[in-house]
This record gives sequence, structure tokens and C-alpha cells, in this order.
Amino acid sequence: MTWTKINNFVEMLENPVLGSKKFDTNERFMALCIDHSSKDLYQGIARVVIKREGDVDVVGFIDRSKLILVESTDLLKWDIIGDLIIKDIDKVIKKLENDEIYFIGLEDPDIFVSDDGLKHVYFTIAYKNKNKSGHKLYLGHAVGESLNKLVASEPVIADNKEVAISPIKGNNYRYVLAESWVRKHEAGISLLKAEDMNRDWKFERLVFKPSNDSPFWCRGYASPCRFFDSSFLKIGDNLLLGICNGNSGTYIENGAEMRGNFEPGLFLFNYKTGEIPWIANESLFKDPITTTITFASELVTLNEHEAILYAHPNDSFVRAYKLNIDKLKELLPKGV
Repeated sequence: MTWTKINNFVEMLENPVLGSKKFDTNERFMALCIDHSSKDLYQGIARVVIKREGDVDVVGFIDRSKLILVESTDLLKWDIIGDLIIKDIDKVIKKLENDEIYFIGLEDPDIFVSDDGLKHVYFTIAYKNKNKSGHKLYLGHAVGESLNKLVASEPVIADNKEVAISPIKGNNYRYVLAESWVRKHEAGISLLKAEDMNRDWKFERLVFKPSNDSPFWCRGYASPCRFFDSSFLKIGDNLLLGICNGNSGTYIENGAEMRGNFEPGLFLFNYKTGEIPWIANESLFKDPITTTITFASELVTLNEHEAILYAHPNDSFVRAYKLNIDKLKELLPKGV
């Protein structure tokens, strides 16, 4: 295993943990997530892009995707077990489809283990509009005693995806951060309230809306990833330290609308008020071989000094990055 230093905060594992560094392979792997309750033999889910139309650097490309089950003994090399089997998911997909949209795949999974040990899997059920640009998205849900015994239910909410679930509950609810697609002019990080992890999540409000006043790295877009394990990392009163993905915004180049850089960075979340009181002025890093995308999907806090972040360069393969928590603390605002 060869780790290469990117900056004072981040080291990069040279070999991919899932997939190949070649961007032109038939299958592209991304969006790795992990069942944090699994030990010794770790289990996870990833997204496979089985067909891509267009260029990920240019607005308007289309991916067709499926989800797969993966496992690892060391968190640094993930083996493919097979397609993720979700009972009754075809019924849910068919029920949501209509004459104006068509199904393009399951995307961007997240795993949450409830207090009773059940595995909840959330994922994007993605549809493409037939006669206009854009998509229709639902946050799908499945639950089971294991990742091998999942049963689909109705989506928990529409027009939100890529969730970061607060590890700390309120009195009768749990806050969830998500990438909002509620309205095009209100893209950003949304605050959702889940009184039941199985159904009927409520959209509360946008808690971070990118604008010209935002730090450059997240001026065009923001999506939550994960929180550091608070048992290892104490940050002020009622605060969790998290990783989110930002984008610098689109721009025109040779007549094409380019997507800009996607990069991960730090933010603070108040798990009692649901507010994001701080977001870093600069992103953490950009993968040295990527053209635009270094998109983080999972975080494992190893101890009080180190964490592993998983991200996918150019939506093509998954790489592991080692984060120095002691150094990251130096980036936080004074007084937290």
C-alpha cells in the first residue's frame, strides 16, 4: 500500500480501492458506502455506471446505473460480490414512472443502522425527463436484517438525494441533511426531519444555499457526505464536523457549458438547531489526476487522529484518502 501526500491534511492511496484508474473502461465505479456495524469483513454498497452518454465535464451527460454489494477485510481493497438484490424494488420503480419520464437507474446509496440492528439503505431512484432537460428524483428506501435481505418500501421523500444522517437524535426525530432538488432556484443542502426512518420524511428548509457570497469551491453547488464520529472528535456544543461536496459553478468554454470542479470540504452542523454555522473557505483537496470531479461518498473515523475518506475521481473509480484529524482541527473557526 503506497500513500502519497497531497497536502498537510490528506494522503492518497495510489491504487484504487474499487475499479480502475482508466477513465475509458466499460464499467465505472463510484459512490461507495459502508455498513459501519460490520466488523472484520466489512460490507458496503457501490454504484456502477453501466452506460454513459456524454462527458462528465459537460452539463447534460446521462449515466445509467445499478447498485452492487461489495466487501473488504481491510477497508482498502473492495471486492464485488454481485448485484444488490432489493425485493419489490421493480414494483416501486414501475409505480413512480409516468409518460413524461423514464427510469435510468438506482444511484448513490447510503446505509444507516437503526438501534434495533436493522439495515436501512437509502438511494436515488433516478428518472430522466423525456421531452425536456432535467431529471425527476426520489429518495428510495429498503430495509432488512442484512444487506442480503433488503425489502423495498415507498420512497421516504422526493426531490432530495445523497443524505448525511445525524448520529444524534432529537426527542422524537432525527435530522438528515440532503442534496436538495426541491426547486431549481433553491439548490443546496436541505434539512429533513425523520420521525420514522422508514417513511414520510419532511422537508424543513435549505440550510446552505450556494451563492456568489459562498466560498469559491462551493459557490455553484453543495451536497452533504458524512459526519466524523463524535465519539472520537468533540467539536464545541451541539456541533458535528462533517464533509460535504462543493462545486465552483458552471462556465462556458468553446460554446459548451462546463460543470466546474467538484471537491470535498469541511462544514459544521448543529444537530439541535439544524443549522450549518460554518463552512470552510477552501476545499480539502482535489485528486491530482482528475479533470473536474473529486466527489466524496463515505467517511470512516479510525481513531481520534485519522480517518479514511472515500471519493470517486471523474465518476470513474473509488480511491481512499487518509485524513489527518489533528491537522484538520487547525482549519476550524476559533472558539469551537
